[in-house]
Amino acid sequence: MPDNCIAVATDFSARADRAIDRALQISKSQDHKLCVLHALDVIDADKADWSELDRKMRATVGSGETAGEIEFVYPEGSAPKAICRVSEERDAAMLLVGPARYNSLGDYFLGTAVDYVLRNTTRPVLVVKNRVRGAYENIVAGTDFSEASAYAIVKAARMFPNAKLHIVHAWHVPFEGWNKDAYVADEMVEGETGKMNAFLEKLTAEEPRLSEATTQLVRGNPIQAIRDGLGRDPNALVVLGSHGSSGWRQAAIGSVTSDLLRFVEADMLVVNTKRAEG
Repeated sequence: MPDNCIAVATDFSARADRAIDRALQISKSQDHKLCVLHALDVIDADKADWSELDRKMRATVGSGETAGEIEFVYPEGSAPKAICRVSEERDAAMLLVGPARYNSLGDYFLGTAVDYVLRNTTRPVLVVKNRVRGAYENIVAGTDFSEASAYAIVKAARMFPNAKLHIVHAWHVPFEGWNKDAYVADEMVEGETGKMNAFLEKLTAEEPRLSEATTQLVRGNPIQAIRDGLGRDPNALVVLGSHGSSGWRQAAIGSVTSDLLRFVEADMLVVNTKRAEG
């Protein structure tokens, strides 16, 4: 039965603790029920000590408070598949996961489980890497001016209504090795500025509070744009769409995701945008 909960996955490892803490914070601030998921394979489920599992779950959640109830869910099967299935069945407003592993600050890798979840769920997925220091005050959203990125930005704005939006766009001069004249770059900036203004106008028509969003054009690649945008607030939430027409598609679901998780020291919300593509 759908209950629109905040879902968070844990494997009882330390790397999942930050996702748990963030899920507690979000569920409390947004008055959502919290569903804590721990997947079990068929053999483990068959011989499970349910009382012990509940004890470990309570220890994992700790003394955190939510506005509603907390439910422990033990889906059977492959962890990523089970997590996706339960999130869909519960119509989760959001699914939180931790990075697969990390060895040092800034050294993040996207594991196969997280990668599978990003590719196979329709739920917004929040990959949590940082300690919780309060609600997100700022959001940095990457855009390629596509319908997909517009959908992701509007969705994020509505999911976190108290956060300020900063929209960044990466641009480059075509055939830059040959086009060294300054006027070419100036023309590019003028053109990209016009696109950004039109894009923001479109966003505002759909979500009026986005009229207060700030924007930034960054000469370079999507990763540079995100990192420059985070210069305002390193604790900001990064938002990307799972589909798009250019580099942001790769940044969301392709190989560049590994680079973002490795080099961008921020939590990342990946919004599934297939609906925006009809």
